[in-house]
Amino acid sequence: MSDDKQMPFRGPAGDDDDGIEDEAQAARAANRFDIRRIIGAVFLVYGVVLTLAGILGSHEVKTKAAGINIDLWTGLAMLVVSGLMIAWALLRPVEHEPPEDRRGSGRLRRAPAT
Repeated sequence: MSDDKQMPFRGPAGDDDDGIEDEAQAARAANRFDIRRIIGAVFLVYGVVLTLAGILGSHEVKTKAAGINIDLWTGLAMLVVSGLMIAWALLRPVEHEPPEDRRGSGRLRRAPAT
């Protein structure tokens, strides 16, 4: 009887392969939408725009800030930050915690009112 028991949303009770695949898929989804990748992509887009503006802009605009091409230097700095954020996300991906290592939600629970 216990072998045929169905758990909601999980299939047969003894089938752990689906749980492992689900956890792996959840970890891939978490890595795909990792905030470090999103921030790195935003810095990449703005860095490319500013670098191109610094290279292709007019001479008057380039030397407006005390003779410094601020668009070029800011764009290059943003590209470096972008590379660091994306490298950090790729080198240290989000790992899924096994259920036995989880400690709960962290919320304090009050005793029921009597």
